[in-house]
Amino acid sequence: MSGSKTVLILSSPTASGKSQTALHVASELPVEIISADSRQIYKYMDIGTAKPEIQDLRAVPHHFVDMLEPDKIWNAGKYARESRRKIDEIFKQDRIPFVVGGTGLYIKAMVDGIIDVPEVDDELRQRIAARFEKDGLKKLVEELRRIDPGGAELIDLKNPRRVMRALEIYYMTGMTRGELEQKSNDPLPYKVLWFGLEWDRGVLYNRIDRRVDKMIENGLIDEVQTLLEQGYSKFSQSLQSVGYAETIEYHEGRINREELIDRIKQNTRRFAKRQMTWFGKEKRIRWITVRSDDDLKTAAREIITYHTKNL
Repeated sequence: MSGSKTVLILSSPTASGKSQTALHVASELPVEIISADSRQIYKYMDIGTAKPEIQDLRAVPHHFVDMLEPDKIWNAGKYARESRRKIDEIFKQDRIPFVVGGTGLYIKAMVDGIIDVPEVDDELRQRIAARFEKDGLKKLVEELRRIDPGGAELIDLKNPRRVMRALEIYYMTGMTRGELEQKSNDPLPYKVLWFGLEWDRGVLYNRIDRRVDKMIENGLIDEVQTLLEQGYSKFSQSLQSVGYAETIEYHEGRINREELIDRIKQNTRRFAKRQMTWFGKEKRIRWITVRSDDDLKTAAREIITYHTKNL
């Protein structure tokens, strides 16, 4: 451990109030926020990622937000390397790194380290893609569940790219996702205080539904149309995520507006459930019970108090 330097982490499912809580913390501690969101790093994707408001981004330093074009690749290995470099920089400025987000694999890679997975060779990728075209997603999902049942629980099995990527990694390394994580042995050289916001599941799902309605009202459909008109492929990693993939289906005329909204809500709730499963297995998280937005300031106060006691 490097002296008494401490990294704060706040992780929990989508729509749980992480950003608001972090801003409350920032009003009292000299933090800089390191986003641990796999989509907010992309430019032009503001509404569908629930990116912080411009005034909030200006008020508190945020890192890994609006960094990449939507057709670029971003993964846990890159995040681990770049976030650790940023943590060092923040400490050198006598400020506190505050990692905030819902992408659990990114956070774990940052805290525990991750082995570098080499790029998949084109032949293997094409072979798996050809099987997808021939046999369909169902067959690939069955195969993934057979070879890596634990890993299959943690990804979106309705997303072909996620399933194919999991199979690529397995056949390239000969290891499951869990085995890869266990091989990681390069812990962050700083003390970590890791917090989570714990909501009643029904209440969280209602928050998700309201957020989706707000995204539609704020122009998600137009945001996706603009991205496509700018020439970004619908097969880009960023546009295959929840909210964007369904809206592309809408633009292609495969679903109507009502079906679009219902699908985004349903798929976001499924995503939140996978996040809860992932974070529920992480024993280092100190959970803070939250029942409404009014409790977010109280949660921030608990984070501040706990940090102060552990200096």
